[in-house]
Amino acid sequence: MTKREIVIQIRSAKYAHIRWKSFVQMALRGVLTDVKKTGFPIVQTECEFGQWYYGEGMFLLSLPNFQALEKPHATLHEIYIQIYTLQKAKLQGGFFSSKKSMLESRKGEINKLITSFNDYSKILLERIRQLEIEIIKMSHADVKGLYKMEMPLLGEKDDSIFFRQEE
Repeated sequence: MTKREIVIQIRSAKYAHIRWKSFVQMALRGVLTDVKKTGFPIVQTECEFGQWYYGEGMFLLSLPNFQALEKPHATLHEIYIQIYTLQKAKLQGGFFSSKKSMLESRKGEINKLITSFNDYSKILLERIRQLEIEIIKMSHADVKGLYKMEMPLLGEKDDSIFFRQEE
């Protein structure tokens, strides 16, 4: 794979995240009400970005900028699950509180989570940008090196770990 093809893959994954985030924002505004019927991926490994990250993108695993994508991506999905759960939970007035005060409290909690969601999205997009820059700055030899296996093949160097004789 060429450097250009890798950058195209990264940008495609980035745009997949942007589309997912737009979908989440529509769902949060009530435009989309039934996430399950739309097939909207909630789990981090099921969205398009996650499929690239945990699939085709894994050849970049040796790069710290690639590794730095996992945490904010996972956190985004966790936050969305929290928001979705809060929005779908039924309101019940308690002994000392009314439904109205609980609704206000829930709205405040959801707004904090939405702010956090947007912050983590910005972090993810910045880290994707840093990965793009890292790939662009790499030499042709370094790009080729991303595909080489670290483990020796049988018959190369010392394969004694595979064939231990019992004493």
